[in-house]
Amino acid sequence: MPNLPSNVTFLAAVQGLSVSGVDRAYKFPPASVDISNGYASFPTMPDSSRGEQVSTCIDNSKIRNIGYVVIIEATGQDIQEDNYLKLAAVMDNIETALDGLTTTANIIEYELTTSGNYLIGDSAYWAVIANITARDI
Repeated sequence: MPNLPSNVTFLAAVQGLSVSGVDRAYKFPPASVDISNGYASFPTMPDSSRGEQVSTCIDNSKIRNIGYVVIIEATGQDIQEDNYLKLAAVMDNIETALDGLTTTANIIEYELTTSGNYLIGDSAYWAVIANITARDI
């Protein structure tokens, strides 16, 4: 029997992440963000796929993916060195939260990237972007 969570369950797990230093957690991508009181986070749209079933011993080869974004501040604020240090610290905090992510999937993988030009509406932000993958083998 497969252990992969449904898309709804996986989205809810990511929406419920608690990342140290993030003061405002949106349940979905906002049209704009208020970062005057600290960092903001939100999940992106989930997607799923099914890989090739290469043998009869594989019950399920489905994969769930979802992005998770932490907005640090508007691009052009502070000095670049400070923003880089903030991004690195947020990456550490996201890793800690993702290492504790609990779903029914038996494998959780993630990849973190950063951007100095993450767009929300017409505004660019410094951000850390996590691509989170749940798979069942």
